[in-house]
Parts: sequence; structure tokens; C-alpha cells
Amino acid sequence: MTRRSLIALAASTVVVAGGVVWWVAGHPGIGSRDSRARAPLRPALAAKPQAQTVTIRGSVIDQVTRAAVGNAVVVLRDDADTTATADPSGRFEVKVPRGRYRVFVRHPDFISIGLQGRQRLDGGPHRELAGVPDDALMTTLDATTDLSDLDIYVTKAGIVRGTLTDEHQRPVEGVAIRAGVGIAEALRPVLGTDTAISDKSGKFELRVPPGEYELDIRHSRYAGIVGETRLSVDPGPNEELALELRAGCIIDGKVVLGDGRTPAPDGAIERDEPGRRSGFGPSGRVDPGGAFHWTTTETDEITLRAWPWRSPPSDSRVFECREGKHYGDVVLQLEDGKPDIDGSIVDAQGNRVPFAYLDISPPPNDPALSGQQERADAGGRWHVYNMFDGNYRVRASAPGRGIVNTTVVAPKHDVVLRLDGTGRIAGTTSDLANGSIEVTLLFCGSKDDPLPVAPEPRIVPVVGGTFAIEDVPACNLTFFARWRDRTFEQTASVDPGRTSYVSLDIGAGRDKTVSGIVRDRNDKPVANARVTAVIDKHEVSTARTDASGRYTLSTRSGAQLVAASGYHVGRATVGTADVASEIVDLVLADVDQ
Repeated sequence: MTRRSLIALAASTVVVAGGVVWWVAGHPGIGSRDSRARAPLRPALAAKPQAQTVTIRGSVIDQVTRAAVGNAVVVLRDDADTTATADPSGRFEVKVPRGRYRVFVRHPDFISIGLQGRQRLDGGPHRELAGVPDDALMTTLDATTDLSDLDIYVTKAGIVRGTLTDEHQRPVEGVAIRAGVGIAEALRPVLGTDTAISDKSGKFELRVPPGEYELDIRHSRYAGIVGETRLSVDPGPNEELALELRAGCIIDGKVVLGDGRTPAPDGAIERDEPGRRSGFGPSGRVDPGGAFHWTTTETDEITLRAWPWRSPPSDSRVFECREGKHYGDVVLQLEDGKPDIDGSIVDAQGNRVPFAYLDISPPPNDPALSGQQERADAGGRWHVYNMFDGNYRVRASAPGRGIVNTTVVAPKHDVVLRLDGTGRIAGTTSDLANGSIEVTLLFCGSKDDPLPVAPEPRIVPVVGGTFAIEDVPACNLTFFARWRDRTFEQTASVDPGRTSYVSLDIGAGRDKTVSGIVRDRNDKPVANARVTAVIDKHEVSTARTDASGRYTLSTRSGAQLVAASGYHVGRATVGTADVASEIVDLVLADVDQ
């Protein structure tokens, strides 16, 4: 998403990793201010005496195959890490003080992964982030009582090894290399293993979820990689890479305020892109302190400007980029000016909300206006520059604080954006008596006009067939609930400080013996018809009818039954009642019916 222009909202995006498919809202508002930053936990639980401990029991499970993963180290993180090693069957047990924890797993072959919300700006790989755990990707767990049968999901890592060399095939040390997904929503490794630093031999290793990636690098003397940078990663070790670096064009400098001396806030480096409505679009980042490092392997005339948060843009500069060109000590000075819209963002209790992102968009029927994104400072203050007079919709969200969706008429000053607060979701599960589900928040509102929220992944215990999801945005909320390899999209209307109720059709179901008669449309029994029980698109059992049209097979509650004879098919569903046997008759009809 640009600093100047608001990208049109896409309907949906499919993210695939290790055979698991997530449907996520494909638009620019999801995510923390930096997915690698120490993400704040949701509001803390009421203080409990630390002497009071709880016991947590569960299993580490491959989310693709549903197989147990043994000898994995389960980590529960708060101010410190508490660990437990799973036995060969994947079972673990750990005692911890009551509290809220982030949960992840360490294992030689498997990795914990999390959904990266869409990032506002992509600054490329950074040395300081290589192999650093990303708290925002970790699932959270409220441990307020003894818990059992929790599922901790992992996926088989795709391992990418390689060597980085210069044009003379000499190894290059100290290169930050990343298997990147850009600013899109995607599944990423919790432990930051999608970025690595090359050693003295130029060697590196990346561990990522299987999927599609773009390799990019960061180094003071090199701008990119020669040849193909797209990479398809399979589970397990992949073909070793031999990558040659190219010098390209490198532009280093700093961004200063209008006085020419004071460093500017962090924000965007933008490139002039012909054909773009606003001209400029984000192409790099200004680091805290005002420094920037921008590279390209193109040979072209490049026009750049800076646009930090809460600031007007700088004047643009033109650079003649060619192979091996390095511009150093470039200074981009911001324009002087006053904001067209400014104010503060507060929570439902009136407390300032630091570093919240705002999306400012014009009415869809006013093509003369363009939108922006902005970010509040540490005190919750925000400023928007270079806006035409008119009506704008302003939307924002903050984890554990809620959302705001309002209209502001520019110019306007001292606007107070008040978040709506949070509520909770309580529910029941049809076939899961005890265990856990994994919940990821998606967006508020409708799919046609979604307001994105931070994913806030969490492990939600199921006890006695009931569960509760705390501190969710008060809105018409869409979220994912995952159990084993099944993912459900669910919507709940949540009011501030109230509880919304939902029911999830999940769980293993109980084993059942199902019998019945298969008949044709004239109510005559059909002999030798094939009856198949299907669960999650997999055939789990089959039987043939006898001369009287009768069949018997073993399956589970909720299974789909399909009876077929020639060009005639009948369908039915096994009930969810807690009984050991059930009678289900089927009637055949023509296939096109």
C-alpha cells in the first residue's frame, strides 16, 4: 500500500503452505507496525499469585498429515521461556504459573508457522532479523486452569541451502538473504528462519513453509542476484543453490526535516512509477533515525522521494542507475507544510493508542481524490499531509482495543478517533469434547468492504464441548477456526463488552455402524449398489448392497454417504447424535439430478 495512494481492495487471497490452505482477506490493512517487532499481548489476565501453577498436556501434530511429531521442544514464552520435550508419540506435559503465553515449537525437521498480516512497507532483508523469533506470528494461550489434549501444530520445513559468490566466484560473507513474500498475507516461520546471513564460505540455510518465494539480498556492495530469483520450495531439503551476486545500483543516504538537520521519522522511500495514478509508489523504507538503503538491478533513470510517517513528502531526486553505480550520502529533505488532517487515536476508555495504522480513503464516486495510509506516533498522535478538501473515510484497528470507522471532512484538526472496544465469543463444538482449536482473526464488516484486523493467532481450549475467545474486536467479525487439517471460516456479531455465541461443527465424531437400504426412484431395492462413506473428501469405508438392497459399513458421525449403481447416484449424511449405530436409507436418482 502506498503512502499516497490507497490500493484497491482485492476480494481474497489464497495462501498455501505444506498443503494447508488459508483464505485471507486480500487488502492492505492487516498487520502490526513491524511483524518482527515485539508484538503486544492482548490485555493481561487478572493478576494471579505466581505460586499457583497449572498443568498443560497436549500433542505436537503435523498439520498436513495429522501425524504426531515426537521429540519436539514445546516453548511457552512470557517474560522467560518454559520448555517441555514431547515424547516419541508427540505427547508433552508442562507446569507453568497461571498467565498468558506465546507458544511455539523447536524441531530439526518441523517448524511453527504463523500468518503474517499484510505489511505496510517492505524494507527487504535485515541482518538483525535473521533467525530472530517473531512474537507477532506466535499463537497465544491463556493458561488459567489445567488443560489437556491441546494440539500444537507444526509443518514440515522446506530447507533451502546455497552459496553466495561474486562475479569471480569468490564467496561473499555477511550477506542478508531472505526467502520473501513481500507485503502480502502469507505463512512465515515463527523463528525467523526465512532470513539468514552468509558465512565465510558464502554458505546459508533457510527454513520456510513449503510454497513460492522471491529471493532478495541486502549488502553494502551488492544490489541483487544474477538470474532467476523466484523459488518454489518443497518439504524437506531442496536442491542446493549457487547464486552469483551483482553490484547493480545502490543509493544510500538520509532523510531530514525541513530544517535540513533533524533526522526524519521512519517511513517510505517511493519511486516514480509511470502509469500509476499518484505517480509514486512505495519501493523501500526509511529506517528509524532517517537512514535509507535502496537498490535496483535495473539500468534506467530512477526518480525517488521520501515520505515518512506523519510528514509531508520530500522533493524528488533523479538518479542515473547502471551496473556498479553507487550513490552515497544522498540527502532527501522534507517539504515544509502543515497537516490537512490531524488528531489522536484512543481506545474505548480514552487511553492513547501508540503506533496504530490509519487508512484514509475517499468516497468511491469521487475519482478526483486519492487516499493515504498513516501511522500514529508513540503518543497516539497522527498527521496527514497533501490531502485535497473533501470527505474521507478513516478506519483503524488495534489488537485488544477494537476498530474505528468514521468520516472526516478535510481540512480538519484535533480529530479524536475512538476505538469501539472488544467483546468475547463463546461457543460449542459438535464432536470435540476436550482439546483445542486454533483461531486467527481476519476482518470486520463484509467481504465486499472488509476492515482488516491483526490476525492475533491463539490456541483456544475446548473443555466439555465449549470454548471462549476473549478480547476480540467489537464488530461483525470473520475469523478462522482450525482443528487438525480442517479450517472453518466463521462470522460472529460482537458487541462491546458483550458475549456473542457460535457453534462449530468440528471434532473427530464418534464411530458408528451405519446400515440401511438403497432404493431406486420407484422404491425398489437395488442390489450390488456401491455405498461409500466420505469424510473431508476422503473415502473411509465402502460396502455393497445385498440382494435385498441392504448394506452395513463402519464410519463416523457427519460422514457423507454416496450410493451408486450405473448412472444413478444417491446421497445422505450420517447424523451427529451420540449413538453407536444409525439407519440411513438412500434413494438413487439420475446423475444429472
